[in-house]
Amino acid sequence: MIFTSPFPSIAEPPAQDLASFIFEHAEKHSAFGADPSLPALTDHAVTQSFNDVQRMASRFASGLINNLGLERGDMVAVLVPNSAYYPAIVLGVLMAGLVCATGNPASTVGEIRHLLGLCKANAVVATEPNLPTVMAAILESDIHIPRHRILTIDGQKNTVHECLSDKPFNRLLLTTAEQARNTPAVMLLSSGTTGLPKGVLLSHANIASNILQMVIMEAHDPHIAAAERKVLQQAHMACVPFFHSYGLVMVMLLSLAKSHHQIVMPKFDLEQFCILIEQHQVAVALIAPPTVVQLAESPIVDKYDLSSFVYIGCGGAPLTRKTQSRVQARLGCRIVQAYGMSELSLLSHRAKVHGAPEGTVGYLASSMECMILGDSGEQLGTNELGELCMRGPNVMMGYFMNAQATAQTIDHSGFIHTGDIGRVDDNGLYYIVDRKKELIKYKGFQVAPAELEGILLNHPAVLDAAVIRVLDHVQETELPKAFVVVKPGMDSVGITDNIKAWVAERVAHYKALRGGVEIVSSIPKSPSGKILRRVLRDMEETKNKRSVVKL
Repeated sequence: MIFTSPFPSIAEPPAQDLASFIFEHAEKHSAFGADPSLPALTDHAVTQSFNDVQRMASRFASGLINNLGLERGDMVAVLVPNSAYYPAIVLGVLMAGLVCATGNPASTVGEIRHLLGLCKANAVVATEPNLPTVMAAILESDIHIPRHRILTIDGQKNTVHECLSDKPFNRLLLTTAEQARNTPAVMLLSSGTTGLPKGVLLSHANIASNILQMVIMEAHDPHIAAAERKVLQQAHMACVPFFHSYGLVMVMLLSLAKSHHQIVMPKFDLEQFCILIEQHQVAVALIAPPTVVQLAESPIVDKYDLSSFVYIGCGGAPLTRKTQSRVQARLGCRIVQAYGMSELSLLSHRAKVHGAPEGTVGYLASSMECMILGDSGEQLGTNELGELCMRGPNVMMGYFMNAQATAQTIDHSGFIHTGDIGRVDDNGLYYIVDRKKELIKYKGFQVAPAELEGILLNHPAVLDAAVIRVLDHVQETELPKAFVVVKPGMDSVGITDNIKAWVAERVAHYKALRGGVEIVSSIPKSPSGKILRRVLRDMEETKNKRSVVKL
């Protein structure tokens, strides 16, 4: 069967470009409309008001056209950390009719080369410290970007600020729903859990629709709506990376549309995070599971007053129920889980602050449909485990210049096959179990790595954990193997056997860690907190090859 959202549908599909939508929504429906001088973003160096963001975006758009000579449809790669200037840069690119390709500023030469080659970038915005890496990536790539089109936000020349212009320019103004659906706005990199990251191409309508979906969901959450009515402007932490869909859409753009004052962190540090919350009386922080774990474990938290929290949002990767419960008890506020992916512009599910059991990612977003498919492609019903497939106005245009991958992901009916395994209960609440491709098949039984990882995190010696499949060629089956980070002082003789036996006592026989337990210094993760199991698999394969050579 096809499941639908319990929330009202979007009244009308967005029929305008994203920059116009953001600014007009804020002017009509938020405190910025009454007072555009209110602060929109504050980082360690500067505060930008709503007026400042609008003006800088327009001047940057003019500079991109009049000073850099960029033309409609050109790609601008943005490789900068979070800052108060980030929204103006992105929205300026869009106002100029260009496409914004965001990337991690900490990327290696090879990773930047892949991004620039994938999007065929015509210009780059970077920082002075990572400029050598960017230049090396350009030299190694097959694209040519003139030096005057390589800007920095913090250098002495060729800066974003020098590019600003007051000259008239041909601003992109989309006026129909069809134009908004068919005009690309942003290219994001997929997480790359298998193979090289692909370019997720999102239209102006994709992102505007997702923002409207989130606005509707928050308006129908009594706790959020009541808290927002009490104050003119809430302060929200902006610490997840803006280059990721989570930070770009759910934090940066949604907050701008709703007049939140964003307290921006260029790089996450727990103590600074706590200081800023206390200083600005932050109401909401949208974070990833690794940060939630720190809030549960670190003694730093006890030094600061974090009572201003209305709720904490968590997304990007699964969060265990134990960690969720511990943080809620420690801070006295609820953890709200959500689910989404870049291919959905970000969000497709979100829990309410109160009334949702721990572990759920909440309800299906407005104007969305969901199918849950079994192994043979059959449609499943409530309380049946299968692959989540979604359809709605926020589903991506496709993978940039990759029709084959797009056809493998979006079916002929417009449903995107997420590759995530989950279920929906009788109350319309969804639960995510694991990635379809990550499931381990032990002698025909399915084993979910995320379930074992959650159990491992309950072990008194385990600080972090990840589980992958390893092959047993003798039995011709897959086995679960755990990689664990142990707490300081607990790396004793026999600890791996202890962990293995401890897990065996708590799971069905086929879920036991027959592949073994290995202690590592850290678990590789994406910026959003998603475990990069492919990195661990590559490590395991390399190790096995070396063993074969030694033999």
